[in-house]
Amino acid sequence: MRNLFITTLLLASFVVNAQIAKPEKPAKPFKVSIAGGYASPVDNIGNNDFVKPGFVYSLEPQYELSKNLEVGLRLEQAFIKRSEALDNDLFYASKVKSMLSATATVNYVIDIGSVVRPYVGVGVGAYYTAASEQTYQSSGSSLVHYPLPATATIGGLGRVGVKFGILNVEANYNLISETSVTNAAARLTLTAKNSYFSVKAGITIGGSR
Repeated sequence: MRNLFITTLLLASFVVNAQIAKPEKPAKPFKVSIAGGYASPVDNIGNNDFVKPGFVYSLEPQYELSKNLEVGLRLEQAFIKRSEALDNDLFYASKVKSMLSATATVNYVIDIGSVVRPYVGVGVGAYYTAASEQTYQSSGSSLVHYPLPATATIGGLGRVGVKFGILNVEANYNLISETSVTNAAARLTLTAKNSYFSVKAGITIGGSR
């Protein structure tokens, strides 16, 4: 019995020492960022009355590859109204009420030895806007329709931000190709530029910090 007790103590000591020497690798943490704020079309800001900024919100599941590197999938809706220009001369109010996007993201968090942690990031993914339509009638001619199609295109984003505990603030620039339609008879083109920027504040649930 005594020998069994001593053997048990030796085995327990060996296991504890092994765990201290080689701790288990922690699971790479999963987290979700929820944010909201202000968004505005980039084109013609302040130049006409048809550009309308508005509210933007996003949901972004993220995965920490390391303490400095995280990848995610940003799902966002921006309630903005772009202007639509006919040959960059006549401007119209868009019938599109919002823009949807789903973008894969990569963030690099800069460790400055503080609770405040700045970060930069990029992303690429799909952007979607609904269809719109405008009409134009020149002197002595019939009414011409310009049906802008729904747009589903690949775009990119750049971001800079600051984390403070579970809180974060960031600025985004979303670069998206324009939508256009040309009337062959009138030889005029209606163009809508889709790029926009945003400033958002949010919280992060989960993760290592």
